[in-house]
Amino acid sequence: MAPPPSYIQVLTFSQDINCSLQIGDQVYKTSTSPFGGFEQNASQPIHVGHVHSIISSTQIEVYSTYVDPNTGLPLPYNSLDPNGGDYISFSKNRVVNNNDLLGYYASVNFVNNSKVDAKLWAVGVGGNENSK
Repeated sequence: MAPPPSYIQVLTFSQDINCSLQIGDQVYKTSTSPFGGFEQNASQPIHVGHVHSIISSTQIEVYSTYVDPNTGLPLPYNSLDPNGGDYISFSKNRVVNNNDLLGYYASVNFVNNSKVDAKLWAVGVGGNENSK
């Protein structure tokens, strides 16, 4: 059995991509429209594919299986255009990128190395019980 058709789209952004983007992250697009002088989300996020490679600080390749089998091109709702009004976002694999603290003890030391007074207004931490 032949593998499903696939397509790799190269995305070029006008600014550097988020430094936490990794190969394998899931890529989504959301259409936007102007409303009240601001760009607003105009649709639900659509899954496009996953990051296949990071070419440079402003270019990535997105691997997608949402392809027209007759043309081999991405389906219209899955084509990406970051400069044409689409908001591009990504999500990480929670199994690989779990950012919660593990263990029973944590110690934090805050140091102000400034020459002037500084105030710390809030500190927050999230934790989940990982064993009993």
